[in-house]
Amino acid sequence: MGEAKQMLFARNLISICVDSDENADYQGCLWHQYSDDPIRFESATGMFSTMDDLMDNWDFPQKSLEQRQFIPKEHHAHKRDVVKDDELVIDKVQKQHGTRNIQGKKGKLATFIVHVAFRQNATWQGHVVIVNTNEKKSFSSAMELLRIIDDNMKGD
Repeated sequence: MGEAKQMLFARNLISICVDSDENADYQGCLWHQYSDDPIRFESATGMFSTMDDLMDNWDFPQKSLEQRQFIPKEHHAHKRDVVKDDELVIDKVQKQHGTRNIQGKKGKLATFIVHVAFRQNATWQGHVVIVNTNEKKSFSSAMELLRIIDDNMKGD
């Protein structure tokens, strides 16, 4: 457990708790360190979209590419454009909400603790701990993370 435990203290950990696998898609909850409440997801697409929204709200890890917009919308102003001081948005979130231990959160079918280290080339790079087997794997894209989750759910 030594290697896996090392990354369980990153500031942007997300625990994916899979409760069911219906219609060839996953349902469950996402947990993060800055809330006591889970975030439900009804599909893998919804899960990834919610995770990306969380990272956008935290502005961490920062995107290396911004989505192109032809008509700028003020409500889409990026957090780091609004912040005038040197403090990171995620540090402000941490101060405001405190941190919680998400390591005890478990899904009925499977649990994955995800650490996205970078958001480069319009995708994610990082590590995932498969809690059921305590195995740590690296991924270089969101698709590869989904493949790791799928393989684990199928028992490969």
